[in-house]
Amino acid sequence: MSGLFVWAQHLPASGLYAFILAWLFVESTGFPISDEPLLLLAGYLGHRGQLNLAATIAVALAGKVSASCVAFWLGRRIDLLSLARPAARPAQGFERWLYYLRPTTALVRDVEHWSRTRGVWGVFLGRLIPVVRSFISYPAGAVRMPFERFLAATTAGSLIWITAWILLGAALGKSYEAAAHRWGSLSWLVLAAFLAMLAGFWLWNHRRVARAAHVTPNSERAPEQIAEP
Repeated sequence: MSGLFVWAQHLPASGLYAFILAWLFVESTGFPISDEPLLLLAGYLGHRGQLNLAATIAVALAGKVSASCVAFWLGRRIDLLSLARPAARPAQGFERWLYYLRPTTALVRDVEHWSRTRGVWGVFLGRLIPVVRSFISYPAGAVRMPFERFLAATTAGSLIWITAWILLGAALGKSYEAAAHRWGSLSWLVLAAFLAMLAGFWLWNHRRVARAAHVTPNSERAPEQIAEP
């Protein structure tokens, strides 16, 4: 990735703006790439006078917001429950492994409820959290959040994120490279921690559902046992 950014630095200003726009668009659709190193680079190039900082922020924001709107539109055409795992586990094949990766129906309903009750703030804050910010638009669309509220929340959160990293790159100057390297390592730790949290929540929810399924038959038989002489 660093080689790609070295190549980008030699582009003319118009090419750099197009590169930033395309990168931020792809990242905001959920593709597993990071935007922090590029935003730091953009801030550094603005510090050197190769880019205009205000124009860079506007271009990056356009890339993020436009991709978020596309993800929101796709989310409106997705039934969240269709993403849940089926009632019966497939016996073999790829579907068997995919079964474990799909959320339970209870988890999907919880996500849907959370998105409906805290959706706008969830979108705004989600734009400030690594990994989450790339996917938050899909459930917002799936729960039919009003587009005007979604657009305001995703624009505000994205503007804060983009401005902070670009200004940080401008303030660091040439030392942005060291910051970008450190953040790249930190991003993997954040992603690992996020995945660990998801795995822990999945395990807790799976055990909760299993206990509920085990207790229900016993509770249904209890009155019959009491009624016996």
